[in-house]
Amino acid sequence: MSIINQLREAVARYPGTRKDLAIRAGIHPSALHRFRYAERGLLADSLDRLADALDLELQPRRPTRPKKTKPKR
Repeated sequence: MSIINQLREAVARYPGTRKDLAIRAGIHPSALHRFRYAERGLLADSLDRLADALDLELQPRRPTRPKKTKPKR
C-alpha cells in the first residue's frame, strides 16, 4: 500500500473531526477533504504536517539488502 493511501486511511480512522485534524495539521479543511477522497493531492510539506498531526512516522517495511555486485574479471 502506498504512503498516500496509508495517510488517507489514517485520516479516515482519526477519532476527532476532520476540521480539528485540518487545524492541527495547518491545512484548510476543504484541502483535507479533497485529499481524503482522492480528488486532489497535497504538497509534501502539507503531507508532513498531516503525518505529524496524526502522530505517524515513516518506517521501512523490511531491512534493506546489500546490493549485489558482479565479480571483477
